[in-house]
Amino acid sequence: MNLFRSVEAEYHHLGRTGLPAEWRIDLAGLDEVVAAIRGFRNDPLRSDQVLRQLVTIARADDRAGVVVIYALAPLLRARLGRAATEEYRTDALSELALVIMDSPLDGPRLAKRLVNRAHNRVFKAAQRVRHRGVVHPIAIVPVEPDDMARNLGGSVADIADHVAERLDLDRFCAAVQLAVDSGELSASMWAAFRAHRLRRIVDPDARAANGIERKLAARAVPRLQPYVDQHLHAA
Repeated sequence: MNLFRSVEAEYHHLGRTGLPAEWRIDLAGLDEVVAAIRGFRNDPLRSDQVLRQLVTIARADDRAGVVVIYALAPLLRARLGRAATEEYRTDALSELALVIMDSPLDGPRLAKRLVNRAHNRVFKAAQRVRHRGVVHPIAIVPVEPDDMARNLGGSVADIADHVAERLDLDRFCAAVQLAVDSGELSASMWAAFRAHRLRRIVDPDARAANGIERKLAARAVPRLQPYVDQHLHAA
């Protein structure tokens, strides 16, 4: 949803009913109120007077808040620039609404000060999201998962790759088991290899192998390497 358009639509809806008499503003209608606020460059005193009066009303009447935000929206857009994202613009307009409610109203050029304060608040909020640290500052830039994987030197997991790996592992285990059954490979050597070289890769908390198991596993490596080369595509 475009918040700027929502504010504009709400303002035009208010315009159908005219300027509320209870606001006691000495102008012909809402458009004249907006023009007076936006005319801070040509008549800063008049702009400050009308804006100060309307902001005071807005703190008790939401309709006046809509008029203030609508009047200051073009100035805020110009302050943000064209490079800002739609989300950033929405956050800035939300900050402007908060600034209108809690800012002091004394001092000259009130319109510009309110807009600048809203801009500074949304900018600092964005900086806090993307930057961490004081002594050793770092930047946090959100990226797409695919881009993150490529930057880390990896890729997004593919279920087809996982299936292929499982099939290769099944063929490897079947070939080794056949070698054990035929007596080509010792069962104790294969058990030691599984416990010391394979299991600890997937289960780091497993029991540590003793000296005999480590020795048997080391002896099994050259005997098992042909099966690894054939079925697991290892170098």
